[in-house]
Amino acid sequence: MARRAVTISLPADLFRETGAFCKKWSLTLSEISRDALRDYLYKRAMQGARKTFSAHLRKRGIFTEQDLIKTLRD
Repeated sequence: MARRAVTISLPADLFRETGAFCKKWSLTLSEISRDALRDYLYKRAMQGARKTFSAHLRKRGIFTEQDLIKTLRD
């Protein structure tokens, strides 16, 4: 997979907190940034799916994100 470098700006306090977190868990800023972006995109996708399909899902007994994941895996 090709990689692209990006530049982001962070408030000073968030930058310091992130640096401390990286050091504590032996992670790079790139690693936690990728994880955070994946989590954010997943969360937004799930919110969109929930909004679009909520009535249909409730009829099928799917009330939570975990119910949906289990149904998709089965």
